[in-house]
Amino acid sequence: MQERHLAEIARQLPMPARHVPLLDGEVRGLARLRAFAPLLRDAGATRPFFGVPEINPSVQARSTDTAAALATLLPAGRARTIFFAGKGGVGKTVVSCATAVWLAGQGHRTLLVTTDPAAHIGDVLGPTVGPEPVPVPGVEGLWAARVDAKAAAAEYTERIIADALARGRSPVAIAAMREELDSPCTEEMASFHRFIDLASRDTYDMTVFDTAPTGHTLRLLELPIAWSHQIDVKVFASVESTAADDVAKARFGRVIDMMRDPAQSTFAFVMYPEATPIVEAERAIRQLGTVGIRLGLVVANMVLSENVCQTPYARARYEMQQGYLADIQRRFSAPVLEVPLLETEIAGLHRVRDLVDRLFAVPSLVA
Repeated sequence: MQERHLAEIARQLPMPARHVPLLDGEVRGLARLRAFAPLLRDAGATRPFFGVPEINPSVQARSTDTAAALATLLPAGRARTIFFAGKGGVGKTVVSCATAVWLAGQGHRTLLVTTDPAAHIGDVLGPTVGPEPVPVPGVEGLWAARVDAKAAAAEYTERIIADALARGRSPVAIAAMREELDSPCTEEMASFHRFIDLASRDTYDMTVFDTAPTGHTLRLLELPIAWSHQIDVKVFASVESTAADDVAKARFGRVIDMMRDPAQSTFAFVMYPEATPIVEAERAIRQLGTVGIRLGLVVANMVLSENVCQTPYARARYEMQQGYLADIQRRFSAPVLEVPLLETEIAGLHRVRDLVDRLFAVPSLVA
C-alpha cells in the first residue's frame, strides 16, 4: 500500500525526496534524536533499533470493555450528537464514517458532518459532500454534509451586506463593513453558524461530527460557550437587531446545554497509542472541562494485534503500544474503544463495512 503511494508522490511531486523509515519505537529524547538524524542526511544510513520501549507494559495490567465503549455512541431514549476530536492524522474521519455507517445500520437516522477543512469524508465514503445533507449512496438512513468555512463566510458576508443595503447604509459604511468582514473571524463565525444549524436540527436520531484538528475544534466549540461575550464585538452587531441577538442566544443556549449533557452528547477523542496524541488530547479535554464539557469516550486507533507482531521490530512496536494503551486507561476517566490497524487503507464503503464488522460486532448492542 505504501509503495503505491510513494510512487504517486514521485509522479505528483518530482523533486528531491528522502524516505524515512518507521522505526521500532518513538523518537523521543536527545539520544534517539541523535540516532534518527543520520536517516535525514544519508539514505544509506543504518536504521537504529531502539528495542524495549521506555514504558514497560509487562507490569501494567489493563482490561477492555467494548460494550461499554459502544454504549456511549448509542441514543439513550433521545437524539444524540457525537463529536470525534483529536490531533490531525489520528483517524477521526475513518472512525466517524464507520460509526455513522454502523448507527444507520442499527436503524437510526444519522447525519454525518465534517468540520475539517480537509474534508476527507468523500475520500472514505465516496460521495461528494456539500453544505446541505445528502443521502450517502448504499447506506440507508445515512446523510452527510460539510461545513465549508470559506463558502459559509461568503454566504454570511453577502447576507450581512444585503441586510445593510436594505437598511439604507451609505456606500462608505458598506465599504467599511466589507473590509471588516474580510477576516478570519468571519470564517469562524460563519462556520459556527453552520455548526449550530446542523447540530440543532431534530430531523435525525444521531448526528456524528468529524471535527477539524484539535485547535480548530476547541475554537469552534468555545464560540457558543462564550457567545454572551461575543455579542458586543461580533461583526454584524451594527446591522442586526437586539431581538435577533436574543433569538440567537436562546438557540445557542440550547446547543450549549446539549453539548454539556452526557445524555445528549458524547465527546470522543481519537488518538493512536503514542505520546504526542495522548498529551494533546489530555490538554484539550482539560480545556473543555473548564466550560462544562466532559469526555465520554477515548478511541485508540491503529492498534497492532499481538498475533501479527512476530519479528523483533514488530514486537517492539506492539509492546510500545501496549504501554501507551495502559497509560490511556490511567489518564482518562472514560471507556476506551480500540480500533485495529488494518492491512489496507479505509477508502470506499466496502472497506468501511469491513471495519464496522470488526469493530462493532457486540451481540448485546446489535440485537
